[in-house]
Amino acid sequence: MRVDGALRAALEAEMTEAIGAGGSGRRRGEPIREDTRMDTETHKRKERLHQFLVNRRAIIRGGAAAAAAAALPSFSRTARAGPSTPMHFIGWQYNPQIVSENVETFKKLYHENVEYELVPGEYHAIAETKLMAGQHIDMMYSEEDRIVRWNKAGWTRTLDGLPGLDAIKASMYPVNVKDMSLPTGGLGGLPYYTGFNSFVANEKHLDAAKLQPPSTWEEFLDQCRKLKRDKVAEFPYISAWGRQWASLSWSLFAIWYSEGAKVFGANFDPVFDEPFKKVLEMHRTIYRERIVPPDVFTQQGESVPNFATGQHTYMVVHDYDQKVFNTPATSHIAGAARNFIMPGKTRSTFVWTAVYQMGAKPVDEMRVWNLMQFFGGKAKDGQYHVARRWALEFGLGTPYKEVIEDPEVQKSFSVWKDMKIATQQLETATTRDVAKATWFPEWDWFMMGEVQDYIRGQGSTDELVDKLQKKTAEVKALYSE
Repeated sequence: MRVDGALRAALEAEMTEAIGAGGSGRRRGEPIREDTRMDTETHKRKERLHQFLVNRRAIIRGGAAAAAAAALPSFSRTARAGPSTPMHFIGWQYNPQIVSENVETFKKLYHENVEYELVPGEYHAIAETKLMAGQHIDMMYSEEDRIVRWNKAGWTRTLDGLPGLDAIKASMYPVNVKDMSLPTGGLGGLPYYTGFNSFVANEKHLDAAKLQPPSTWEEFLDQCRKLKRDKVAEFPYISAWGRQWASLSWSLFAIWYSEGAKVFGANFDPVFDEPFKKVLEMHRTIYRERIVPPDVFTQQGESVPNFATGQHTYMVVHDYDQKVFNTPATSHIAGAARNFIMPGKTRSTFVWTAVYQMGAKPVDEMRVWNLMQFFGGKAKDGQYHVARRWALEFGLGTPYKEVIEDPEVQKSFSVWKDMKIATQQLETATTRDVAKATWFPEWDWFMMGEVQDYIRGQGSTDELVDKLQKKTAEVKALYSE
């Protein structure tokens, strides 16, 4: 497999384009624009929300990122005790101060030595640069589309054969085990968190318009037109349409799956059928009819701050962001943001599992395995220190049944989302298996750019499909045996 050369060429192109584009979304640190029409309280809410989002997921570019890293407690970067050789752990900027505290807890519990490195910028591209350059990494964050890619490149290893793995797998939901598994059947990592895209509505708008949530996308469009015509909402719909790893692609796949589009079939060959085209054409219609704001491609924080203003009716969004919408300090619609089953023929959605991967050459296999179990499972004291904390403080899901079924977690989640609906949605969710194709990140990045242009009115649907088919063949050949 021509992995190294392919990765290098693709990585250089991806980083050049990403830097040149400037971009938007959770991994960018530009300030959230203030609406001058908003009152003082709105301004305060948006400031709090902006800080929340920066701390929560956004990776800040350049000097700001360096400053954030420098501000981390010193214990997160150097060890005070334990073995002389530290384990090296890298991660993106999702509440790095809490990750640092978790590292410190691990060090005390296990009498260990860990160096935690916060990676600024486009995490996956930079992590691949580090790995390609030969930097030693014992444990690293990874999204589902890098599990197989990094394993095939020889940068990470399977967890098979490590003690207690069978019991760990048995304690998780099968859909997540499947999502984290390699084509060979081995487990590629332990879970950081799991999530799915949810269909959320502003019930204040539904009450004003006397509407019930739609069950089809045709009904959704009709409702949005009515909401706009009746001046209930100038822009009834909002979603993450930026060209970022967790934005337009995730939203599209959720809606494709909800409409029954496979997108990719056997051997990951493209299935760009009528449901696939229908979803694309719906997005173009939404944009042309100004059902979404004209700046939707460049909004910050995956458009989460925009929905929190209360100006929009519907959103396809990561399920845990509903916690933001129903928190008074960060939202104008706290208590009115409700999750419903996705519209569409199948009413499915996209579910993913982010992981911790083990480096191919750990400094010490058992030491790193302890680190992985502490962060991605249950520690030796029997506690889910990390997964439970993420669930209670930020609403992040986890594959571990024991954590999800914990009464305190259930009570916490029930405050900001309908647990019955969420469970029903999760039961019908679809994993994006094509993400296990080594070439998928290149195709995905290309797809988002082409779809943005198409939504703006460039070219026909058939022309877009032809481009996507040709790109599939190109990247498959790049990674062929």
